[in-house]
Amino acid sequence: MINCKFSLILSYLMLIYTISSIYYLIVTNNIGTPFKDSLNFKQIEIKKKSSNKRKNIFFTGIFIGLIFCFVFKPFHNC
Repeated sequence: MINCKFSLILSYLMLIYTISSIYYLIVTNNIGTPFKDSLNFKQIEIKKKSSNKRKNIFFTGIFIGLIFCFVFKPFHNC
């Protein structure tokens, strides 16, 4: 029999990550963005294109991960 402590550890790590992300969003909500404010129109357009490309890559990774989990069911024994 396999003892599934991995999912418990992963659960704690994800909870800590979620709490720290919420804390970060709350604390940095009113902090200015000096770098973003210093960009000209051309730089903003370059940033938008790069951001969209990275977003698409990230969502493709999520899709691949979902398919992997659906097909292989890596935590089925837990």
